[in-house]
Amino acid sequence: MKNRRFSLVIGILVIALLAVVVVRYVNRGEEAPGEVNLMTWGGDFIPRAIIEEFEKETGIKVNYKEVTSNEDMQSLLEASPDQYDLAVTTDYMVDILRQSDMLAVLDKSKIPNYANINPVYHGAYYDPNDQYSIPYAISISFLLVNPEGVESLGARPITSYGDMWQEELVNNIVLIDWSVEIMGLVLKSLGYEYNETDPVKVAEAREKLFALKPNIKRFETNTPEDSLVNGEAVIGFMYSNQAVKGQQARPNLQPVFPTEGMPIYIDSWVMSKQAPNKDGAYKFLDFIMRPEIAARIADMTKFTSPNKAAEAHLPADFKNNPMLNLADEVVENTSFYIGVDRVLDEYEHIYSEFKLR
Repeated sequence: MKNRRFSLVIGILVIALLAVVVVRYVNRGEEAPGEVNLMTWGGDFIPRAIIEEFEKETGIKVNYKEVTSNEDMQSLLEASPDQYDLAVTTDYMVDILRQSDMLAVLDKSKIPNYANINPVYHGAYYDPNDQYSIPYAISISFLLVNPEGVESLGARPITSYGDMWQEELVNNIVLIDWSVEIMGLVLKSLGYEYNETDPVKVAEAREKLFALKPNIKRFETNTPEDSLVNGEAVIGFMYSNQAVKGQQARPNLQPVFPTEGMPIYIDSWVMSKQAPNKDGAYKFLDFIMRPEIAARIADMTKFTSPNKAAEAHLPADFKNNPMLNLADEVVENTSFYIGVDRVLDEYEHIYSEFKLR
């Protein structure tokens, strides 16, 4: 009997000890809500001030990994899917990651502010059922032009991609440094579609691309607008947010929406299927989609916001800027880069040869 009572006492003590451990573990979890690991473009693409505000409000630390390409994000997620919670990646890469089963299906019940996303951005090709992604920033690529500079060189006014081949423009063009976009520009100038795979059309685009080489001053992805601001070039092919910043620095610079059409990009949030802190990631997503936060992000980054509720919080100069609030006819003349993975190797090969010449 004594042994039985002793065993009973020991059992009660063990249970009590376990209870204390559990309570301490739970309390420690409340005191230290953890970290969220995200990756996307550099250059304050997700403004640090916004991240710091989230950290202060929630106590959740945000670790920000900067990358230079969608393919880098793909490689990092494939190599370490359990080290990243969130990424903001371009539409075509969302499609690739989704089809590769790398992404978590998002629980919208944990993101009340998802209701603020403009329905026009629902059901896109890269996520037809809106399961894996949430749009963050919308941009297009077009030409930023110094009209007086073009005229002083004796070239005709710029209205299309085709005008960039004028011999008067030698050493006066800056381009985004990515094979798919530059091949797309050339294909459009020939009347073809982006990401063409027809060998005859690709060969034609290759020759026309090589013919543009004398006119190119430099290749620059992060700050191509600087070349126009400082007078180094008179034409630049760049993203809309870069063109906005360029015009702010030098008001005589003007956007040109090429008649052949323009690419449109939707950079979207995705969550790794093996995200280590999904709860923290959901809190961050919901914070980002608050109307006033989304408006501040749009104004800081100069990207068009997909957040419909944010429009009421945007400043007048943002609302009145044709590079940010795109006219219907401009939007109708845009299209996505679809199937990048099918053409990337071939385009990279051509582009590398082109840059080495």
